[in-house]
Amino acid sequence: MKLNDNLKHIEIGRDEDVPIEKNRRLWFLWIYNDGDWDAERITRMKDILEEIKKSNVKTIFCSWHGEWKTNLFLMDKKKLIKRFKKILK
Repeated sequence: MKLNDNLKHIEIGRDEDVPIEKNRRLWFLWIYNDGDWDAERITRMKDILEEIKKSNVKTIFCSWHGEWKTNLFLMDKKKLIKRFKKILK
């Protein structure tokens, strides 16, 4: 058993549980294909959307302390873009 096996550091497959439509304290972190990264808070959603739409964005995480007492969610890029676009209409 590894030291942190009992802790879930990253929630996978639960990205739709992240309340991006109503929580303004979320942070997003994205990683580019070359290993570089950037981050921004949800209050700048339009800027985040423009950046994550780029083809060189490989992975996106959302930091949220929610009901599962974890704070990092692996986000599905296509679903997140759709959700952002819907909110920004």
